[in-house]
Amino acid sequence: MDYKTVVDAGCATVFLDGRLAYGVYPEFRAATLAALDHPSTTRIQLDMSGVTFLDSSVLGMILYFRQRAQAAQKELAIVRPSAQVDEVLKIVNFSKLVPILS
Repeated sequence: MDYKTVVDAGCATVFLDGRLAYGVYPEFRAATLAALDHPSTTRIQLDMSGVTFLDSSVLGMILYFRQRAQAAQKELAIVRPSAQVDEVLKIVNFSKLVPILS
């Protein structure tokens, strides 16, 4: 997994690339916590346009991160999911838990 974070106008966008599975937890945590800890952000977006694979453990990581974001009074959304990710998110009805913006 590769990632980069861009902060602009109170929004931190974490661009995620590659395969997201259980083994990426350290990188995922580093990326999301850095965005969460940025003092000027009120919104965090996980840009998944470059994600080629997503497993259920990552869905759990996103839900855990959502809890952390809510505790910090910051909004979280998934943006531009790739076709593969979008299919998984629709199957598990993830949009009821985290907003998904195409």
